[in-house]
Amino acid sequence: MSRSEREWRVEEDALVTRGNSIRERRYLWKDMASIRLCAEPARDRPWRYVLELQPKHKRKIVIDNAHYISAGSYQDRSSAYTPFVRAAAERFAAAKPGAQALIGETPKRYFFLLLLALFALGGLAFVLATVRTPLDQYAFAPLLKVAVILAMLPVFWRWVIKSMPRGVPIDAIPERALPPTG
Repeated sequence: MSRSEREWRVEEDALVTRGNSIRERRYLWKDMASIRLCAEPARDRPWRYVLELQPKHKRKIVIDNAHYISAGSYQDRSSAYTPFVRAAAERFAAAKPGAQALIGETPKRYFFLLLLALFALGGLAFVLATVRTPLDQYAFAPLLKVAVILAMLPVFWRWVIKSMPRGVPIDAIPERALPPTG
């Protein structure tokens, strides 16, 4: 094990971690407040998936499927990560019956992404309405521009609904929340 590598294990009563020292740290499942799964690509890791566990009164635990090899070089460990995540989710569900896993962005990040998309949609509508086009010589051009803007609204609304962070039962975690296997 390298100096900065951590080993994680799922046990019946706790999530156990061990770094380069012999000392183990145990996070009891009953002390976990939440679990979140998402695809979170990074610059050198477009295949990166993340498991976030939030213990009560402690820092968030972030575990991903990327293993650091050297500067700018990572190894995809999805084959070990996916069973680990499923086991951790099962232990979390056993300790917290009825608990749900959050899939996707955090609500705060989703809100800011939604604001950014709303500004982009507004900017696109503004440009479409104000920029002169060859169609402007026809009488129906303003109606056509309004129709295009109105047609963008349901597409935008569908994206808003589809990308909204959701809680799902632990036993029904969708495949898109975990890296593809095989």
